[in-house]
Formats: sequence, C-alpha cells, structure tokens
Amino acid sequence: MNRAAAALAFATALLTGNAVMTNGRSVAIPLHHTAAVAPLRVLLVTGGGWHDYDAQKTILADGIRARVDAEITIDHEAGDDSAARITRHRDAAWAEAFDLVVYNICFSGVRDLEWTESIVRAHVAHQVPAVVIHCSVHSYNYERDSPIWSMFIGVESHRHQRQVPFTVEALEPQHPIMQAVTMPWRTPQGELYEIVDVHPTATPLAHAFGEGSGENQVTIWTNRFAGVRVFGTTIGHHNETMQTDTYLDLIAAGVLWAANRLDETGRPAAGSEAP
Repeated sequence: MNRAAAALAFATALLTGNAVMTNGRSVAIPLHHTAAVAPLRVLLVTGGGWHDYDAQKTILADGIRARVDAEITIDHEAGDDSAARITRHRDAAWAEAFDLVVYNICFSGVRDLEWTESIVRAHVAHQVPAVVIHCSVHSYNYERDSPIWSMFIGVESHRHQRQVPFTVEALEPQHPIMQAVTMPWRTPQGELYEIVDVHPTATPLAHAFGEGSGENQVTIWTNRFAGVRVFGTTIGHHNETMQTDTYLDLIAAGVLWAANRLDETGRPAAGSEAP
C-alpha cells in the first residue's frame, strides 16, 4: 500500500470509528464531537530539547492573546526532556477540555508508536484542531514505516539546514491565512527544515529556498486529517524571529483558521478578535 492509500485508510478508519491495525495491533477508536465556544480554550504544549521554550511559551501565549480572544493553558511539564511523555496525554479524555492545541515541542526522543497514536486518536475523537510549530515536525517521527504523526500534521521532515535567515514566499496568497501576513518575508534568523514528503491531505501555503538543498522547502501549510484541521509552520527556532509581528500574526491566523474562526479576508470572525 502506498503512502497516500495508507493515509486515506487510516483517516477513514478514524472517521468511521473502526479499528486501526498498526504493527499487528487492533486499536478501537471512539468518536464524539465537542463544539467550540468563545473565547477559544487553547492548550499550549511546549518543551523538549534544543530550543528556548521558557521564553517561547510566553512569546506565543502573549502574542496569541493580543490577537485572539483566547484562554491559554500552558503545559511545560516536559522541561528540556526530548523524550518526555507528559502526564496530560496519559488520560484518553485529555482533549475534551480544549478547543485547540498548539504544539511547540521537540520530542524527537519519543520512540513509542502506541503513545503517538493515542495523541492523534484524542484529536480525532474530540475533533480538536491543532497548530504545530517548528520542531513539532521532528517529534514522534522515528517510525517511518507507520508515520502516524506526519499523516496527522501533513508533512514529513527529518533534518534541517544551517542556521541563516531565509525569505518566505507565498504559494497561495489568496488563502485567508496568507492574507493575514505580509509576504515575501525575510526572517531575522532561521533554521530551514527539509520537507521530504507532503501528504495528499496537506496544502502548502508558502516556501523558502534552501541554500543547503538547492531547492525550495515548504515552510507553511494546512492539513485536514479525519475531519481535524491542522495548521503548521517549520519557522520558529529563534526567539528573535518568533517575536516579530509577522510571525505572531501568522500564528494567530493559523490558530483562527484551525478553529474555523478566520474569515476569507484573513480577519478574525466576529467575536474571535482579542478583547
């Protein structure tokens, strides 16, 4: 079975509530839907290695609150542990309390496929959208033969290029998310990820040229997995980039799009703007 067919089969099983077969295991998947309410109840999961998550959790939380009517819960239990399995994710019903989850993590040391599947199942069961930032793309992705996490987020990556600024250019300038930011955009600093696969459910919105690869690399995208909206960007290694208005406008637009609260012009839907 090719990757596109595998993704479709997995998503179909999730949607219908049927069992998913992974490594010979049959996993039953319950389904029910949680309606969104205002203000958005946002969970920011952060932590792991190689990044300044102490500073970034505040940059992101304050930046989102300044642009979106949101109540933000921060889970930084992992600290700098790249192999962390946070307590919250041990409860199968953890997603019930939130309208959206932002992942700014680097859990590249987690090598537990069942654990990763359980996180994805929670998103699908409760139809909770997600925003994935930078090293979240390199998290939970060790198992290339069963890429549950990459199917959920929409892209796959295993390496990055050297740290230099790069220019981000829109591929879909009319998309509501891209209308919320000014493009092209030269990042103050950067760590460009090499994308080895874009899943059929994903839509690239922007890219940047990689000097190391000699090719353009997708930097911003959306994905729809088993009814769940996911917004992703590989941009965000450095605090100086994350602190810019352009970056925070992008993340806020991604949050609103994922929560289905962004209008066609890139503005917050009525009642979703910051108070």
